[in-house]
Amino acid sequence: MSRLKWVVALAGVAALAVPALAKELGKGEGEVDIVAWPGYIERGETDKNYDWVTDFEKKTSCKVNVKTASTSDEMVALMNEGGYDLVTASGDASLRLVAGKRVQQVDTSLIPSWKTVDERLQNAPWHTVEGKHYGVPYQWGPNVLMYNTDAFKEAPKSWSVVFEEQKLPDGKSNKGRIQAYDGAIYIADAALYLMARSRSSASRIPMNSTRTSTRRRSTSCASSIP
Repeated sequence: MSRLKWVVALAGVAALAVPALAKELGKGEGEVDIVAWPGYIERGETDKNYDWVTDFEKKTSCKVNVKTASTSDEMVALMNEGGYDLVTASGDASLRLVAGKRVQQVDTSLIPSWKTVDERLQNAPWHTVEGKHYGVPYQWGPNVLMYNTDAFKEAPKSWSVVFEEQKLPDGKSNKGRIQAYDGAIYIADAALYLMARSRSSASRIPMNSTRTSTRRRSTSCASSIP
């Protein structure tokens, strides 16, 4: 039932001109500026159990500066402004950044752990253009369907409860009772649902069901039924 979404980290460019591809690691600048989804780059401020920045700063003497963004559009806008080194861009933003020359090619030979990346992701089309890598996939997660136990005594067995109008187990219609991420990427969720159905049955599903349910790339995308 879950659709996997992949998160791509892209090397950012602060200026319009894209530097030549680095063939070796140079001297560090002492800090790195990153645009990231909330919760992706934690230093224990939200929860002390989640801190992967402090040790990095101690080992590298490189200060990590993070600017959070809530949508892919916001990430693209920030990268267009310049001044950032990295962005944890989703697939709906990465190719826009590549086309806009806001990111530069990554030499994967400089990444020691590159060989451990799943081969299905190494050349994924949302960060690889004409054989050149502009990003490094580093994590993935499922889209999670959350539901209200007052409406469902048992967990839903199909995403149809989100994308097709129907009566829920509590006897009431799901119309107007669905919450979803308000972003164009959520159309992909609806498209995957339609693709999983037969062509004949899919054609009968109103297209406005995809228009009203839009959602992001986050590691864990949740739809909830109040």
